[in-house]
Amino acid sequence: MKTKTIIAFAYFFIAALFGLAMRLSFVSDLGVTYKHILHTHSHIALLGWLYNLALFFIGYTFLKEDVKKFNRIFWVSQITFLGMLFSFPFQGYAFWSISFSTLYLFTSYWLIFEIYRSSKKLNEVEYKLLRAGGLFLFLSSIGPFALGAIMANQMKDSIWYHLSIFWFLHFLFNGFFYTVFLALLLREIKKAIIISENKLKWVYYLTAFSIIPLYAEFVLESVSSTCLVALALLSSLAQLVSVFLIIKELKIYFLQIVGSLKKTLFGLSILSLLFKVVFQLLASLPFLNELVFNSKSTLIIGYLHMVMLGMFSLFFIWVLIEQKVINTNKLFKIGIWVFIAGVLLSELMLFGQGVANYAWHYSLPNYYVILFLVSGLMPLGVLGMLGSFGFSRRLR
Repeated sequence: MKTKTIIAFAYFFIAALFGLAMRLSFVSDLGVTYKHILHTHSHIALLGWLYNLALFFIGYTFLKEDVKKFNRIFWVSQITFLGMLFSFPFQGYAFWSISFSTLYLFTSYWLIFEIYRSSKKLNEVEYKLLRAGGLFLFLSSIGPFALGAIMANQMKDSIWYHLSIFWFLHFLFNGFFYTVFLALLLREIKKAIIISENKLKWVYYLTAFSIIPLYAEFVLESVSSTCLVALALLSSLAQLVSVFLIIKELKIYFLQIVGSLKKTLFGLSILSLLFKVVFQLLASLPFLNELVFNSKSTLIIGYLHMVMLGMFSLFFIWVLIEQKVINTNKLFKIGIWVFIAGVLLSELMLFGQGVANYAWHYSLPNYYVILFLVSGLMPLGVLGMLGSFGFSRRLR
């Protein structure tokens, strides 16, 4: 467990460094290809960090009876992630990076098979969410395969290129990661609070059956359709309702948490969850959808980072602390507080710039310089957390 946690945080640090390099490229010429940095950052952040943690929780929290099988998946997956790390920065999408990305897709199918095989007789809502997550993980893999075909046919400038990327991101973010997040959230809350089975079923159904039609939200900018607007609105509304069904339990649980750090991590992750479902609903409205998904808008970047960093990352770190996988020594606490400051300040800049551009056709003074400086807090914070593992004797 210690080794896997360190590996995930090491990827997190590397992803944060590449993210910082992206910010710096708007301030100074780095002499490198921006898209290569972008592809490295996104793949390592999504797979090396979040996917590795999802694997960890599935194998050690939910399906630990078959932990050896999930261990094998974890270690094979590391080969694919290392391959991407040492190919994307130098060649972008080319032979080696595509080869390792494809190998990852096949290891993800192995994970899906093991999730279904190990949980098929378990009917609690958490396991139903994991099985739904397996379906969404499979659907997300269609995006990269489609992307390969699109690029092979010289269609990189077509709408299909962007729709394929959004397909992959949607079913990985709003599908697989979100269902693992929700399964963990319900599991932790149920340890302290009784939630009616009927309410849990509604949370599951509203979540699971809203994710596929929610993809319509990403299509609206390219395809104008009343049917797509209705799908986006209904599915985003369903997710909003699913969260508000358990809002009372979330509040009660939050008040029971002891310790300012754990309270902050849980509270910020739940605030980010509320932000996510409200933002989705607003972005489903045609006049706001165009603003959010405009190529010059920083709102979609702010949204993606709020979900990834504010919701998933802070929550997963909170679970690791709650399960006593991480010992919160002094260095770790300094690191996490610095990281939180970086997240909040960078989100303030991204959304501030997006609103200023839309409302007043105005750019914030020294926007890129300030964004680079505040973003530097994130790799610094992750480095502190990563370094703290070397000083912890209680890490298991």
